[in-house]
Amino acid sequence: MNLDLKNDILKNLKENKFVQNFINELSNYLKNSIENKAEEHNIDDKWNNLSLDEDLTIYNEKIITKFRDEMFTQRSKILQDYAQDTKEKGEMFYIYDISTNEKSSYNLSYCDINRSHEVLTKSIEELPSESNLGSVLRKNGENFIIDIEATKEVEKEINSMIKEKIEEQREYLNSKRIDEHIYEVGEKSSGRIWLYDLNNISGGGIEGIEETEFPKDLYQIAKEGDLFVYENGEYKRYT
Repeated sequence: MNLDLKNDILKNLKENKFVQNFINELSNYLKNSIENKAEEHNIDDKWNNLSLDEDLTIYNEKIITKFRDEMFTQRSKILQDYAQDTKEKGEMFYIYDISTNEKSSYNLSYCDINRSHEVLTKSIEELPSESNLGSVLRKNGENFIIDIEATKEVEKEINSMIKEKIEEQREYLNSKRIDEHIYEVGEKSSGRIWLYDLNNISGGGIEGIEETEFPKDLYQIAKEGDLFVYENGEYKRYT
């Protein structure tokens, strides 16, 4: 075989292999990008349960009472503001919970500042078949219809707020974990422990912290009145 022909064949093979590798890499990049975008979209649109559960965990983060309550308040404001801005579309309701008092029923909140503490309980049969937790409904005469656009918009805004509050909680808790400070156990429940900072007395009282990151071995033996010291990024028994 002619040497030039051989070289041409080898060159073509190398170029074809390079092109094939490039195509494979591009395909993987596009696939991963689409999957990541879809995952981000699902996270933004999914319903997150803000409950009174002591073990409330969102995005793998345990939510302390202080920030749970702030999330409730902010969610209500988001719904009220959206309802006010779109009042031409009709009275707005938000499915926030499954009723524990009435079988196969949802609890709906009025998205109206004047009726924000009222709860409307409706059986699943009375609502559109696509209704689910997190759905935004509009009143249409005596019936309800799902507002798909509103459902997506408010969940995106609610989830954005939740993420911001989680970040605020991290900063808050980190600010309360002070090296060489001594903490007294107040109580503990559901993997959480309430501590009083004995080195931080303000306004005549001792500042408390609802701690979510406490060594499991110490948590098991900790009881009210026990003392712990925070050193080098962790709690240790104070002696």
